[in-house]
Amino acid sequence: MAIVGSAQHLVQGVVDGLQDPMVAREASLLLQQQPGILMARFDVPTRNMMLHVVAEHALDLSALNSSLAALGLQVRCFQRRPAHQARFQHLDPDDCGPHPDGK
Repeated sequence: MAIVGSAQHLVQGVVDGLQDPMVAREASLLLQQQPGILMARFDVPTRNMMLHVVAEHALDLSALNSSLAALGLQVRCFQRRPAHQARFQHLDPDDCGPHPDGK
């Protein structure tokens, strides 16, 4: 549930293991059920994730990966900033940080 007038943060990252649109939908629904997460989107072709969260919500990379582990997903290249500071731009999954398999 959105909190009217509250400051929001944009959270984005690259999602390893994301290959199926149904899993992307499950991940979105799973995160949107958590308090403080206002919107969640996972995109299979770009392997990008975008969340809008209440600024006070303490979501970090570790908590995010714990929530998504059951779906076989792992986030890297985690970024968080006030939503008004910059618009969303896709992250390059091949050039944003180390892959979990060390490549």
